[in-house]
Amino acid sequence: MKRTVTSILVSLTALALIVGASGTAARAQSSASSATESHYATAITPVYGSKYPIAGHLDLQMFPSGIVRGYYHNAYQKAFVQVTGGRDGNYIWFDIGPSNVDMGMGAEPDGRVHVVGTVDANGAIHGQIYANQVSGNSMTLPLQNSSATGRDQYLFVATPEVKG
Repeated sequence: MKRTVTSILVSLTALALIVGASGTAARAQSSASSATESHYATAITPVYGSKYPIAGHLDLQMFPSGIVRGYYHNAYQKAFVQVTGGRDGNYIWFDIGPSNVDMGMGAEPDGRVHVVGTVDANGAIHGQIYANQVSGNSMTLPLQNSSATGRDQYLFVATPEVKG
């Protein structure tokens, strides 16, 4: 009799673990599916200098919690660079990088750029890029950068596009 009660308890515990794990997976899947996926054609234009923008593409997931994640690649290289950031209402900010490819904005290898902007009623993002450089775990702001390109100012525009 004692062996039967023990085997029933073990079976019930295993069943509870299976049901709990499937519930956790369902919640994780539902939270991932609640993210809004957006695709953008981007243009990064120096404020002073060339009037021709650096073209690219941005694929973002925006979560109700305010987390933004995705990938960026310029029109000339298909290297997908990680994007992480956040959104609060119409205000959005994110880092592109670190990247081992030249993004064309003066960021050193393994550098990243920081985008700060707003999202308009049509879903377009308008803002500015700060071409930060990363040295180990510390970031140096563009004004402290010794290279001329690090002091450049860049305007960022991301126009929604239908990806299909």
